[in-house]
Amino acid sequence: MSEIVGVHYFVAFPNRELESGRGLRRSPLYERLRDRRACFGSKMGWERANWFAPAGITPETGYSFGRQNWFPQAAAEHRACREAVAVFDQSSFSKFRLEGPDAEALLQRLCANDVAVAPGRMVYTGMLNERGGFESDLTVTRLGPEAYLIVTGAAQTTRDFHWIRSHLPDGARATLTDVTGASAVLGLMGPRSRDLLGRLTRADLSPAAFPFATSREIPVGRAQVRASRITYVGELGWELYVPVEFAAGVYDAIHEAGDDLGLRDAGYYAIESLRVEKAYRAWGRELTRTTRPSRRGSASPSPSTRPPPSSVARRCSLSAAGPWPGASSISSWRILRRCPSATSRSGARDAW
Repeated sequence: MSEIVGVHYFVAFPNRELESGRGLRRSPLYERLRDRRACFGSKMGWERANWFAPAGITPETGYSFGRQNWFPQAAAEHRACREAVAVFDQSSFSKFRLEGPDAEALLQRLCANDVAVAPGRMVYTGMLNERGGFESDLTVTRLGPEAYLIVTGAAQTTRDFHWIRSHLPDGARATLTDVTGASAVLGLMGPRSRDLLGRLTRADLSPAAFPFATSREIPVGRAQVRASRITYVGELGWELYVPVEFAAGVYDAIHEAGDDLGLRDAGYYAIESLRVEKAYRAWGRELTRTTRPSRRGSASPSPSTRPPPSSVARRCSLSAAGPWPGASSISSWRILRRCPSATSRSGARDAW
């Protein structure tokens, strides 16, 4: 608070990070990322790698209104993800478990997409308010008949948890638990990610055996992890949910197996440029409480139907049959958030 007052009249440079109140929350990989010359930023108290400095360059952001000093490094991380493979520490993801006989009914009420899917399937969805604006966009993974894993942004932990809990009806047979700190998340992304992960697991990672939007537990190195085939950067990849006590070992194994594949550590500045390049939206940026799906750049007027959960495209269907918040405001619209990673940059469908 004292720093906020002191810098009130400072020049408001882009990407400026506060210096006080740091180090409150650290991923189990913090020391390893620091040793690899990460420049950290802060989000919801988490220390997160924004970019990585090569030898001879100080891992500190030089503030300016021009191109800042991290740009070449973030560009190299971006390129590695597009052309080879990159690993991202995304442990700051907010993670909730919703469990109980009424879990499905509650999420069907809150989510614009259909979450009545088979265990092991993932659904990208928006949660809308009564005016049809976005309260959040998140990923829902069905773990079992009465259990879901909800993953949302690091900055949305408190508000999303409150939004879901506040909509629990009296007497609902469902329990919401914040499990953010229970697991690290390693994003292994890029066209060589299947090759790399295949060196560390005996699980079948082929497109037929492990299709997009699938999540299951597999052995990786000496740990059992939840591997979710999803992407926020528009490339083939998996998010690996690793128990915190095994995170360092899995990270080390990834680096040992990936050196000859062009593996590179990458930070959140690269994630931002990668997702913008693929036109993926983010809550708090392109999506807000006043942004309706029809105004977010990817909606088209059509009969409102919910697509099959096996669709390769990331869909957030708006069904007037809800009755979820906002349905009556936008009952004539359907969102189609195409997953650009399903096609190559030339427009041809990728083999994966």
